[in-house]
Amino acid sequence: MKNLIFIAFFTILTHQTVAQKTRYNLLYTPGQTVLSTEQKASIKEICTWIKPKETVSIFPLTYDKEYDKLSFSRSATNYAEQIIVYAKSIGFEIMGTPKNFPSTYRGLSISVNIKYTNPKLINELASLFPEKPSQFFIIDPTKDTVIFGNEGTKLLFVANSLMCPNKVRVELKEFYAIDDYIKSGLPTSSNGKLIETGGSIYLDATAENNPKKKVKIDPNKGVAVDFTIGKNDPDMEIFVKDKRYPNQLNWVRPNQKQSKREGSWEMTETILNADSSIQSEQVFTSKEEWEAHLQKQKAAKEKKKRDVKTIQKTQQKMASKLKVYNLGFINCDKFYNEPMMAYIIPADQERAATYYLVFKDIRGVMQGLINNKQVTFGSVPKNKEATLIVMSYNEKQTYLYNTEVNLGKSDIPQIELKPVSESYLNTQLALLK
Repeated sequence: MKNLIFIAFFTILTHQTVAQKTRYNLLYTPGQTVLSTEQKASIKEICTWIKPKETVSIFPLTYDKEYDKLSFSRSATNYAEQIIVYAKSIGFEIMGTPKNFPSTYRGLSISVNIKYTNPKLINELASLFPEKPSQFFIIDPTKDTVIFGNEGTKLLFVANSLMCPNKVRVELKEFYAIDDYIKSGLPTSSNGKLIETGGSIYLDATAENNPKKKVKIDPNKGVAVDFTIGKNDPDMEIFVKDKRYPNQLNWVRPNQKQSKREGSWEMTETILNADSSIQSEQVFTSKEEWEAHLQKQKAAKEKKKRDVKTIQKTQQKMASKLKVYNLGFINCDKFYNEPMMAYIIPADQERAATYYLVFKDIRGVMQGLINNKQVTFGSVPKNKEATLIVMSYNEKQTYLYNTEVNLGKSDIPQIELKPVSESYLNTQLALLK
């Protein structure tokens, strides 16, 4: 019976509410040195139910076999430091780490008090790679302005497209290299399906005289974006981060069209933003008017495909390019419309790791999901060659496994992580194209 209880202790995260503060017991196995994948998932789950301004206290506990009860081990302080690093990486604010307080558990007590204030994308490799540096620009939003990023991105802000009467501080990050996607935790997938990318950016805007004041884009004007790689592909579209998942990256189309018939030959076309707010509406009062509108849309789409020319730097040219209406992570993508399959491999049993597939002739990166000792890559193209990249690290050592795979064959790679230097890891990632 004790064995059964022991197993249950280390596969769940228990919680208890005491004096308006929620306490969570995060359980470690004896000798454990780093946060496991399951423990990270447990901390991440707190994001889904924690209330605004609520504080949660996490107790790092270990099962004491000698006394048959939970306790604070000698490694509890080290465990608390690991919790702090991961919690901060996904948007928690650290409210304190009380020590030596009265507790029913054996050992020197310690807890990590957290509050959820700033949702962030979860990047399991955040502590291994430095964050992509931002570029900053001060612009006058009342005038037409073109911004040029260091990696070739062009942004056209027409007059008053940013809703602020005073100068605005624009922040830009660019992601074009494949290793940037991996290091920044930016897989290219939409609802589990691979999308081919022509580049990604992060865009933000605040008032110059008040950095805490966010500035919005006028939904009637938008901001034109010229992506360095995807600019000449007429099939590329704007994808944005799915707002339903603040800590996870799922790319979705920002504009979804819904049409409904109101009566005798009356039709309303509503264009929605990604958050389901209305971007624009247009009412058609006759069948002929509606069909003419559809023909006009079809002709415009066909013209766009025919008119693939060298992009000029003039505002007139840029005004016809891809436009964005919301700030945040923005991607230039297209769906890869070929036969797809799920790709499943066994996970490494020794270490918590992060898994990526990088495709040979498709600019796309898929991240594997770990579940029940397996790694699943959702909807990937059949019979394509790819590079499997597996990475793990702790406070002392970095580990890497990489191999070439063919997604149409039955050969299953046997993961064998080997210690490498960080410089060697960066070199291997830089070779990915």
